[in-house]
Amino acid sequence: MPPRAILFDLGGVLLPFDREKRVAVIAERTGKPPDDVRAFMALDLHRRLDSGEADEIDLAAALSDFAGAPIGAVEATRLILSVFEPPNDDLWALADRLRARAVVGGFSDNPALVRQVFPPDAWLEPLFLSCEIRACKPSPEAFAAVEAGLGLPPGAILFIDDTAANVEAARARGWDAILFASNAALASDLAARGLA
Repeated sequence: MPPRAILFDLGGVLLPFDREKRVAVIAERTGKPPDDVRAFMALDLHRRLDSGEADEIDLAAALSDFAGAPIGAVEATRLILSVFEPPNDDLWALADRLRARAVVGGFSDNPALVRQVFPPDAWLEPLFLSCEIRACKPSPEAFAAVEAGLGLPPGAILFIDDTAANVEAARARGWDAILFASNAALASDLAARGLA
């Protein structure tokens, strides 16, 4: 049975990222050594952003404390989003084409500000962000929230993610899931399902 919903992960799939680039950007802005920036990025704040327990104001306060100088919410957001590389335009185009076959949405562990790095005119509907469903992958609560939001049985959902644990969790619930490695490999996996 073809899927009725296809869900893409964001970071590492539609939105490539480079953590070390963000480390360099924050280090340059704050004057702190890269190891200190890495320690800052390991703080619980970032889990709280993903789970919806913190927002840009909390981020700005934490970055200001870290830098020892005021950093506003807009700049704090820019600094955190500097992790992202240019979007994977070929995959965004593929997601758009797949709309003729199924609902095409997103399922990602991110704060809402991630929408700011979507390509112009790009959209995913529905978009399940961990900060909004208040649960992160690979927890059963996150997958259950998505199923409820879609109103579909597990077997009707295809999920594409770059993390093996998330793919395994999806499969354990009865979803079809693809471990993303490259655009070419994904095209082959979709073709095998009659979707390319």
